[in-house]
Amino acid sequence: MKKILTLLSFITVLSSSLVLVSCKTTNGNQSINKKIDVNKGGKEKSNSNEQELPKDEPDDKSTDAIEEKKEKTDGFASKLKKELVDHLDKKEKQTIMELASKLFARYLQKSNEHKLPNDLSNLESKISKLFEEEKYDEIKGELTVLFSEGFNKENNFSSDQVSRKIKDLLDKVEKKNKELILEEIKNLFEKKASKELEEELKSKTNEINSLLSKEQYESVKNKLFDLIDKIANLEKTSIK
Repeated sequence: MKKILTLLSFITVLSSSLVLVSCKTTNGNQSINKKIDVNKGGKEKSNSNEQELPKDEPDDKSTDAIEEKKEKTDGFASKLKKELVDHLDKKEKQTIMELASKLFARYLQKSNEHKLPNDLSNLESKISKLFEEEKYDEIKGELTVLFSEGFNKENNFSSDQVSRKIKDLLDKVEKKNKELILEEIKNLFEKKASKELEEELKSKTNEINSLLSKEQYESVKNKLFDLIDKIANLEKTSIK
């Protein structure tokens, strides 16, 4: 579980590096003028000039507190849309790109914070059952797929090195190595998920960058408005 949480946190860091690459053709001197603090209903902080997406708040399970948090989320979404329109009207491409990257990162975090742990748990249960049934060929098949997907396009290893690593791992598939194999399953799952999230974030960020380079601001607005709505719904769904 800790590895999955670390992976989701990594997406935020990655979004910052991606926007630097994507914005090389835009005005590097433009900066974000406002910082939004969702914990205060979208009010501005005087000591910062960067926009900030909503953060998870401490649990308060009272009905009034839940409704208040949902209202704050809606208020944040509305305010963010207005500020996005302002940036679009001024054609502040780098500011828009940075905001878009943060939005995509937040969406990936919220949409995967339950899915990835559940997927990993289901996979571990499946492998454990296969060990109990001594279906080692099926375990080897699962490992081969995970290994191939996790190391696909991995620049640090040659195809021969990857093949040797797979063979070494498959040779260890026997009952006495169950815990070792399960730990390797976790590592491979994390690597696979990391690559998939990174590729999705890059793809979405590049799409917005391409639209901005063509000055298709209306398309950018529609896509980011839809993304803001999705994030707001995910935020409200997670409030309990």
